[in-house]
Amino acid sequence: MRPEIYFLDLLGTFTFAAYGAYVAQKKQFDIFGIFTCAFLTALGGGTIRELILGNMLFYFSDYNYLYAIILATIFSIFIYKKFNKIHRYMLVVDAVGLTTFALIGATKAAQADLGAFAIIFLATVTAVAGGLLRDISIREVPQILYRDFYASPAIFLGVMYSIFSSYMEKSLCVYALITCTFLLRLLAIHFKIDLWGPRRKNAQ
Repeated sequence: MRPEIYFLDLLGTFTFAAYGAYVAQKKQFDIFGIFTCAFLTALGGGTIRELILGNMLFYFSDYNYLYAIILATIFSIFIYKKFNKIHRYMLVVDAVGLTTFALIGATKAAQADLGAFAIIFLATVTAVAGGLLRDISIREVPQILYRDFYASPAIFLGVMYSIFSSYMEKSLCVYALITCTFLLRLLAIHFKIDLWGPRRKNAQ
C-alpha cells in the first residue's frame, strides 16, 4: 500500500470511528458499547472484505488501526456537545475515508484476480459495511438504505476501477479516480443529494 494511501486509510478509520462513537453516545451506551460502535463503523467493512478474501485481519498485526479507534473514541467523548458544530468538517474527512476504503477494497479484489463484480462489491463493502453493521447492532434501519448519497460513490469507484483496471498501476490514474470519487461525494453533501425512491404514504 502506498504511504499516502495508508495515511488516508488511518485518517478515514479515525473519522468513521469518531462518528460511530458519537452515535453510541446518543444511545446512552457505556464505554464498551461506545468503543464497539466505533470499531464496527471503522473496521467492519475491512473485516468483511478480509474474511471474504481469506486473509488474516490486518489490524491483528498493524495496531495503528486500533490506536486510531481509541483516539477517535476519546476525541468523540470530549467533543460530544460540540459535534454538531464540526459535523460539516467531519463530513469532508469522512468523504476521504469513504474514497480510500473503496479504493483499498477494489485494489485487493483486483490483486486477487477477481472479476468486475467482485471489484465493485468489495469496494462498496469496504466503504459502507461498517456503518451497516453499526446500525444493525443498535437496532436501527441502516442509513444507507434510505438516506444520503453514500454508497453510490463507492460503487462508482468500483465500476471505474474495474473498467480501467489495466491502468491502475499508474499513480496518476489512481489519484484521478480518488479525486473524482471524493468530489462526487462532496457534491452530494453540498447539494444534499439522495437517491430516488418511490415515496409511498403509510397505510392507514
